[in-house]
Amino acid sequence: MKTTTTPSPATQPKRFASVRDLVKATAANDDQIREFDRRIRGSAIVNALVRSRAAACMTQADVAERMDRTQSAVSKLEHSTDAELSLQDIASYMHATGGRLNLGIGKQPNRVERIKELAICLEGELKSLADLSSNSDDRAIRQSINGFFGEAWFNFFKILCDATSRLPMEPEETSPVKLLGTETGFLNVTPKAEMANC
Repeated sequence: MKTTTTPSPATQPKRFASVRDLVKATAANDDQIREFDRRIRGSAIVNALVRSRAAACMTQADVAERMDRTQSAVSKLEHSTDAELSLQDIASYMHATGGRLNLGIGKQPNRVERIKELAICLEGELKSLADLSSNSDDRAIRQSINGFFGEAWFNFFKILCDATSRLPMEPEETSPVKLLGTETGFLNVTPKAEMANC
């Protein structure tokens, strides 16, 4: 008869929630922890690149082939600091992994400007999706897209109503927001709300 023994807690390997916790527990002094933190802060972009490769289930050799570089060049890039990367390195790497690179230049937009930018992007994406549905011979694709539009109607409306309910109550004559059919100017949404007909 085969017996199994459970290792005592003293012999079981200790588990750490993060690499930083491991470094903190095993570092010889605080200087090593500070150096680790400095290196992590200095490689946020590099780490994002490696994560994009992992998400694409690609090896360094796969990325190298698409970048027309050697595997060792990709390895060197992945072990560099953010300051050592060129914009061309980042763009080429993201293109190779099928990732996306967004670059913003100029003053930081305020919340209203960001919402307007998102609305313009959203409008373009929704129109493209609607065109895909209209031009598709595949009934399953059309049904899937149409179903998405139904969900989107409800979700966008609920988001707007939830955000509107956070606005301070203003006298009716001065309030810029007045939803029809409500005494208070605000509307409560239930999960089974009917979709509007357009």
